[in-house]
Amino acid sequence: MILVNGFIYNLYSGNLPAQQPISRAMQLVIKVLFSLLIVTETFAQNKDVNEILKKIGESRQDTNLVLSYIEYGQFLENKNLDSAAKYYLKASELSEKLNYDTGRFKFRSNYTYVLNLQGKYEPGLKLNMESLEIAKRMKHQVNIGKSLANIAASYTYMANFREAIRYNQLSADVFQKLGKTEYLPRLYVNIGTAFEHANLLNKSLQYKQKALALARPMKDSLQLADILTTNGVCLSNLKRYKEGATHFKEGLAVAKAIGSDIYVIQAYAGLCRASRADKQLARAKEYGEEGLKLARKSGNVFLEIECLRALMFVAEDMNLPDLSAKLTAEALKIAEENEMTDRLVELYEDYATDMYRQENYKAAYDYLMKYSILDDSLQGIDVQKQLQELDTRYLTAQKENRIISLEKEKQARNTLIYSLVAGLLVLLVVAGLVYRNIAIRKRIAENEVLRLQQERQLLATHSILKGQEEERTRVARDLHDGLGGLLSGIKLTLNSVKGNVILPEASAMTFTRALSQLDGAISEMRRVAHSMMPETLVRFGLIDALTDFCNGISESGQLQVSIHTFGFDQRLDSSIEIVLYRIAQELLNNVLKYAEATEAQVQLTRMGKNVSLTVEDNGKGFDVEKVRQKKGTGLGNVQARVDYLNGKLDIQSKPEEGTSILVEITL
Repeated sequence: MILVNGFIYNLYSGNLPAQQPISRAMQLVIKVLFSLLIVTETFAQNKDVNEILKKIGESRQDTNLVLSYIEYGQFLENKNLDSAAKYYLKASELSEKLNYDTGRFKFRSNYTYVLNLQGKYEPGLKLNMESLEIAKRMKHQVNIGKSLANIAASYTYMANFREAIRYNQLSADVFQKLGKTEYLPRLYVNIGTAFEHANLLNKSLQYKQKALALARPMKDSLQLADILTTNGVCLSNLKRYKEGATHFKEGLAVAKAIGSDIYVIQAYAGLCRASRADKQLARAKEYGEEGLKLARKSGNVFLEIECLRALMFVAEDMNLPDLSAKLTAEALKIAEENEMTDRLVELYEDYATDMYRQENYKAAYDYLMKYSILDDSLQGIDVQKQLQELDTRYLTAQKENRIISLEKEKQARNTLIYSLVAGLLVLLVVAGLVYRNIAIRKRIAENEVLRLQQERQLLATHSILKGQEEERTRVARDLHDGLGGLLSGIKLTLNSVKGNVILPEASAMTFTRALSQLDGAISEMRRVAHSMMPETLVRFGLIDALTDFCNGISESGQLQVSIHTFGFDQRLDSSIEIVLYRIAQELLNNVLKYAEATEAQVQLTRMGKNVSLTVEDNGKGFDVEKVRQKKGTGLGNVQARVDYLNGKLDIQSKPEEGTSILVEITL
C-alpha cells in the first residue's frame, strides 16, 4: 500500500483503501487517481471483462481459474465491493484445495483492500501478516517486501505509527538489497507521512526529501509530481513557505508536462496557500482561481473544495467578506450534494462565521447549530453514552426533588443530623488537606534529594570521564614522544651497528630478526597511542576520526562498516566529539566481539541542536532485558557516557534479528 498525498495504495494490488465507507465523491476520486497510477502488476481493469468471464467459464478447477477469480475481483472493486469480496473468497477456497501458495498470497493482498474500505483494519492486518509468512515460505523476496509494506499500511490505518515506520523500513531494506529502487521513493514517503502524523515534521521532511532524491533520476514523471507536491505540503506545515512554493512550482511544471490534472490542481492549491502566507494575496488569488477552473473542468469535487477553501481564506485576508461567503457557499453546496460529511463540519462552521460578519445572525445561528449537530453525530458512541449519562442524572435529580417535596415535614428533624454530618465532612476535608500538604512536602523533599543525588552522580561521571580522557591523552603523548622516540633511537643505533660490524651468518640472522621485532614493537606502540587518543580526532574532528576508525575495521576483513553523516558543516565542542567517538568505538568493538555480524552501519546526523548517532548490525542480536540485568561493562560505559551528555539511549534487538542502537543528544 502506497501513500499518495494522503491516500494509501496497496503495493500489490494498486488500489485505494479508505477509512470510511465510500461516498459518491470518493468514488470519483478513486477513478481519477486509479487512472493516473502506474502499478507494478497487470490488473483486470486493463483487460476486456468479457475475456476474463470467458476464462472463468472455460477454466478447469486449476491455478488459472484462481488467477481469473482474482482478476475479476479487481475489476469489481470500484463497482461492487461485496461482489469483489465474493470472487476473492472463491480464489482463496480453490487455492487451499490446490495447495497453491501464489493464489493464497494474491487473495490476501487483494482482499485486505476490501477490508480496509470497510474499516476492518484488524482482520486486514492479520491477513497481511499471513501473506508475509506465505511469501517467506515461497522464498519470494519481492513479495516479502510487498507484504512488509502492506503490514505498515495496516498499522498506519490503526494509528500505530511506530510499527508503521518499522515495517516500512524493513520493506525498504528488502527492496534496497534486491536493487528494486523503483519501490523506495513511495516507501520513504510512507515513512515520512507516519512521522508527520506523530507531529515529527522535521523527521518527516527528511524522509520525503530522501524520496525526492531517489525519484528524480527515475523516468516516472507522475511519481515525481506527486512527491514534489508532498514535499511542498510538508515544508508549508513547517512554515518554510518559500521552499514549499519552490517544490509546488516544480511539481506544477512536471504535472503540466505529462497532463496530470490532479497534481496540477494540488500544486495550484499549495501555491495559493504559500503565496497567502507570504502576504502576496493577488498572486495567491491567481493560483487559487487557476486550480479551481481546472478542478471544475476535470470534475474532481474534492480538489474543487480544496481550491474554494484556499480562495476563501485569501478573500478573508483581502477584507472581502462577501466574496469569502460566496466561495464558502459554493463549497458547501458541493459537499452537501456529494455527502462529504467530513467537509460539511468545517464548512458549516466557516459559513456561520461568514453570516456573522454580514450581521445575518439568524443564518449564523442556523449554520452553527448544523455544525454542532453534525459534529456531535460524528462523535458516535461516545456522545451517545454522554447523553445517556446526562439523561440518567436528570431523571435521578427529578426523583430526588420529588422525595424532598414529600418529606418536608421531616426536614426539621433531619437538620441536626445533616449539620453533624456536614461538620464531620468539613473535619474530614480539613484533615485530608493537611495530610495532602504533608505528603506533597515530603514528595518535594524526596525529589530534591533524588535530584541532588543525580547531580552528584553526573558530576562524578563527568570527573571520571574527564580524568580518563586526560590520562589517555597523557599516556598516548608519553608513548609517542617518550617510548616512541627511545625505540626509534635504538633502531637507528642498531642499524648503524649492523653497517659497521661483520657478524657470523647465524648472528646476522638473529640481529635482523631483532630489528624486525623492534619495527613491530614501534608499530604496535603507535597503534596503541592512536587508539587511546586519535590524532585525527584532535586535528580534524569527529567525522574524519570515525571514518578512519570504520575504514580500519573494514580493511581488517573482520567486518564491513559503512558510515553516513549529515549536517556537520561545523565541528562540535571537542569534549562532545571525544565522548561520541568513545561511544561509537565501544559499540563497534561490541559488534566485533559478540555480534558475529558481517555488516555494520554508522549514521551520524545533526539537525539544528539535535545530534543522533546510530550503530546497526546484521548479527545474531540479543535479549535486551537479559543484557540490562547482567549490567555488562560495555553497555554500562556507553550508558554512562550518554548520561554525561544528558542524552537518550535506545536499544532495539532480538535474537537472530540484528541490533540497532540509537543515541540522541541536545547541544
